[in-house]
Amino acid sequence: MCIESNVQTELKNNCISKSTLQELAQKQGFVQFGASPLQKVDISFLQQWLNKGYNADMHYMGNNLDLREDSRKFFDKACSIVCFLYSYNDNDVCQGDKKIALYAQRRDYHFVLKEKLRCIISCLQEIYPSFQALPFVDSAPIMERYWAERCGLGWIGKSSMLINKDYGSKVFICEIICNMPVDFTPTKQENLCGKCHRCLDACPNKAIQENGMINSNLCISYQTIENKKPDPEHFATQGYIYGCDICLNVCPHNLKAKKTPEQDEDVKQIIKENLDKIQQGRFEKSDFNKMKKITPLSRVKYENFCKWI
Repeated sequence: MCIESNVQTELKNNCISKSTLQELAQKQGFVQFGASPLQKVDISFLQQWLNKGYNADMHYMGNNLDLREDSRKFFDKACSIVCFLYSYNDNDVCQGDKKIALYAQRRDYHFVLKEKLRCIISCLQEIYPSFQALPFVDSAPIMERYWAERCGLGWIGKSSMLINKDYGSKVFICEIICNMPVDFTPTKQENLCGKCHRCLDACPNKAIQENGMINSNLCISYQTIENKKPDPEHFATQGYIYGCDICLNVCPHNLKAKKTPEQDEDVKQIIKENLDKIQQGRFEKSDFNKMKKITPLSRVKYENFCKWI
């Protein structure tokens, strides 16, 4: 068995215990978790964002709106969501003129975190024979930030990012949707952005709107990752060639957030070596392929990556 658990009590209550989830989450390195019953979500904010064209060429954001509105439709008898936070707030290797977002300076989180969720699901299935669940990591039509906020893991800040009072916004959000209730009562975190608007002021292309929406057409992350067209003229990237950390780095809650131990140092060394090669004009496709194989850079092609170098 994965953990010591009072199986009989938990089965009698027909409810996943908070202490069981806490132990499993900690074993997998998640810094916090929360849970909530599933219900319909008001997606009018998303629809307004789409209507304004702020999704740019990310047309997939308008797909499967029924699932975004009601995640119970993912499978029969789905009734609960458990959200997990995984901090990536460690040391940044980007010290030169060319930068890669901190979250991408490690093994691809899509695969790493999904395996952690699968381990948790497997352990829960040992305890609860009827337990069914699906794992999700930033790749399905789920209102992740809404649910993380609903599960008591933070608030959605002016940058549109989820901000946790202990770990800031340099966190990955992932979740499992399951067919059993969870013994967890979320405590809503107070929105502590207040009158601060550093993220809006720092964004060089003013992608962050006053209404809390992000205009992807003006966003460095969108342009350097999602946009497959020629780069727009006079677009400021502040040296970023994949993703962007500008609004995260100026956020006071990230400046005082708990740091996580150094992650994937071997991968960071590869990133640093290739950034040095870019600075020296020695970067080749084989170097890119080496990074692409193990990091989130797999989302872009070599030609698109090079247009920002």
